[in-house]
Parts: sequence; structure tokens; C-alpha cells
Amino acid sequence: MKQLVIAEKPSVAKDLAKALGGFKTNKAGYFERDDMILSSALGHLVELYLPGDIDKKYKFWTLKNLPILPEKFQLKPIEKSAERFHFLKKLMERSDVSGLINACDAGREGELIFAYLCELANCKKPTQRLWLSSMTPDAIRDAFAHLRSAESMQSLEAAARCRSEADWLVGINGTRAVTGRMMGNRSKDVASVGRVQTPTLALICEREQAIRDFKPTPFWTLEGTFKLHSGTYTGWLQRPNFKKQQEGDRSDRFWQESETQALITQLNSLTPTDWVVKDTQKPSKTAAPRLFDLTSLQRTCNQRFGYSAKFTLDMAQSLYEKHKALTYPRTDSRALPEDYGPTCINILRKLGGAYAPLATKVIEHHWVNPRSKIIFNNKAISDHFAIIPTEIVPKELKESERKVYDCVVRRFIAAFFPPAEFSTTTRLTTQAGLTFKTEGKLLVQPGWLEVTGKPESKEDLPALTPDDQGHATSEAFQVHADETRPPARFTEATLLTSMEHAGQQVEDAEWAEAMKERG
Repeated sequence: MKQLVIAEKPSVAKDLAKALGGFKTNKAGYFERDDMILSSALGHLVELYLPGDIDKKYKFWTLKNLPILPEKFQLKPIEKSAERFHFLKKLMERSDVSGLINACDAGREGELIFAYLCELANCKKPTQRLWLSSMTPDAIRDAFAHLRSAESMQSLEAAARCRSEADWLVGINGTRAVTGRMMGNRSKDVASVGRVQTPTLALICEREQAIRDFKPTPFWTLEGTFKLHSGTYTGWLQRPNFKKQQEGDRSDRFWQESETQALITQLNSLTPTDWVVKDTQKPSKTAAPRLFDLTSLQRTCNQRFGYSAKFTLDMAQSLYEKHKALTYPRTDSRALPEDYGPTCINILRKLGGAYAPLATKVIEHHWVNPRSKIIFNNKAISDHFAIIPTEIVPKELKESERKVYDCVVRRFIAAFFPPAEFSTTTRLTTQAGLTFKTEGKLLVQPGWLEVTGKPESKEDLPALTPDDQGHATSEAFQVHADETRPPARFTEATLLTSMEHAGQQVEDAEWAEAMKERG
């Protein structure tokens, strides 16, 4: 008897056959050996009934027929993929097939593709789940040696069905209702409504409305230039006993031009050499950023390269499937399994080129710490762990693939480096109750910034030396006019962040608490 393995797409089936070995290619395009048949879907092959399939009256968009609430969601083959569906159905029905292995993508959508396929084919044979987080040959063989039970996947399948049916209910009813109300039932235009797209559009509309409603408020700042023996620096005059009283209020902003003009007159009357200087230094550390999940990778690639979220996903998917160079990209986890330390060391050893000295440094200093809950934490992992490189180093990549791969590799290496250390200096330059504030930040130890690159730091302050005797000389004072600015329009990166934290914008206390409890 044989097991029928169904992958999500032909390229994956080919990789599975190559890793397992011993298969012959059938004329019909599937792989077969003594104990196994290996074939694939073409993505989604099955879809939910459309309203017109449920009842002919629903083919006409009228408000009186809403809402459409099926007692049971029925399935049908997608028209363009029907031939593939019937082909797989015949394989399922073969008398020598005793069970199935779901090898569709290891996630919610892969679970749905297989579940819908089996339901419509009325296949009752026992199933197991192949769960892959990497497409390397070793990872494939290991996953086949540790197949998951169908029972263990029931919650994920239920979540997938819930998502699919919720999209149908909101999309079908919402689109028909809004289109009918806004445009009339005979309009050829459609007002699309979706479970995700409509709340996201609302975020954009609310931000745009805030921008259009914004009334700029003028303000003035006062800059002073001072001289020490070691060089010159600038500072900003501070309002005494500052307390924030309005939106956009800051300690160096003056809301009346007449006030700054009076201050200029007062400043010019003071003795230039009598400014007292006091420095306060404060050390600080910044830990390495956490490993990537899909959203943070998309956000980073949008900020650095201008890539859209979809384009970044496509490149990561190619690096996962085609090049076997990254782990599964569709993850919302930013940690690794607690037993993954040795694997990380092995991956670091395989990295070459510009990565080799950095990876070697991690290994030689024993910086891979299995006790680090920031990196290794089973409780912080959902279906898949964070996106990291595999032991396979790709040789030929497109420029866009190379950039995404470089982001992931450097983030992976940087995660093991020590924190970056800074020294922040706050300088107060004071005379006659008037105080100018200057801040400087000095990188003391680069730590993980050695891997990702050092950011542009604030202007280094000229040192206060014994020759200055704690005093500076004023050289010039200048008033700058400006105005408050509206919130910025969304970029893909900032929109992704807002979508990720949308639950924090819920104003209803009961709903907010419910969302907090359910994550």
C-alpha cells in the first residue's frame, strides 16, 4: 500500500521527490515509488459556493436579499483548476492508496487548500501532516520522519475555515450592501468591502482626514552659538519651568514672536564670556533588534529599499522555495526553538564572504546563548519560528533577492552580538536664568552595529577642557520661525505597523479588553 503526498505546487513536489529519492516520474506528471505517490495542487483548487450557486435569486444584487447567510458552506472546483482537482481525486481513489500526507505549505492557507480538497473529493482516508520550516534536503527528510497527526492540526484547520468563511460573509454581504446603497443596484461599479481591506482603508481615511483638518500653529525657536577652546557648538534656548500645555508643545518652542524678540534683546545685553557650561554624561545600551517575522521584514525592506509588502514576500518565498536559503517566511514569530542553539552555530559556520568574519566572531566568543529568551523561546513561537538563513548558502541571486537575503542574514548574526554602548552628553549653557540645551551622542562600543552598520549619530560636542574654566563665549543668537506639522501620510512600512497594532486603537473599553485577552 502507498501514501499519497500532496504538495501545494509542482515545484515543491519536485523538491520533495529529489530529497527523498527513489521516485519514477509518471507520464501524468506525478512521482511514484513502491511506498509513495507524490503529486501537487496548483494552489487553491476549491472555492466556496458563490451566492448565485446557492440560489438563482442571489445572482441579482438587491438589498432585500441581504444578508446572505448559508446554513452550510458548500464547495466547488475553481473553474480554471477543475482538471487538476479531478486528477488528484482519482489518485485519492486508487485502491493501493491507504492514506494521505498533506504537504501543502505549512501554514493556515496550506491547511485550507488540503482540507477543502479532501472534503470536495469526499476522501475519508487517514491523513498525516508534513510540517516544513525549511526546504533543505535534510529538513525535508527530517520532516517526513516526524509527520504530525491530523488531530494535532484541527485547530489550525478550524482557524483557516473561519478566516475563509468570515471573508465570504463580510465581503459578499458588505460589498452588495454598500454598492446598492451608494450606487444603486444597476450600477456597473462596485464598492468593494473586505474583512481586512475595509478597516485598513479606514485607517488611511482617518489619517487623511486628520491631515486635511490640521491647522498649523506658528512657533519660534532661538538658537545660540558658543565657543570653547576645543571648538564651537550650538544650543536651543529652553522655556523655564516647562510643562506641556498643547499638542506639539516642546521646551524649546515659543508661541509668541514678540517673546523671542524680547529674549534676543536680553541675550545681546549679556556679557559674552559669562556663560556657565555644565555637562552631564549618561551611559546607555541598545540591544540588537529581534529576529525577523514576516511583517518586520516587510517593514524593513520598505524602509530601506522601497519594496512593497507583496514584493518582499515574493522574494522571501523565492529564497525559501527556489534557493532553499531561508526558512519559512510566512511566520508571525520572532524567536527560535529552545533546542536550536547547535543549529544556529552550524548555520554560522556555513556563512561565507563578508559574513564569515562576523559569524566567526560569534562562534569564537561563545555568544550563542541557549538561555536567551529573546532568541530561544518556545512560548514565543506559533506555527513557525523566526525567519533565519539555512545551512545552504545561495550562489546566484537577483539583486532584490540578495538584498532581502542580506537583511535576514545580518539580522540573524546581529542577534547574537552584545548591545551597542553609547555615551549621551547633555550640555546646559546658562547665564542670568537663561539656559541653552545641547545634546550629543557618542558610540562607545558598536556591538551589534558592527554587523548592520552604524547609524548617523548626533553632532559630537567639542570637549569642555580645563582651559575653559567651566565657561563658554557666546558668538551669535538667531531666531527661527516654523510651524507645527500634520501627521505624516502612511508609507507601507508605517501602515504595516498600524495594522499590526490596530487593536490598540479600539476606544470601547469592553472590546479593547476582549482583544487584549485574545491577543
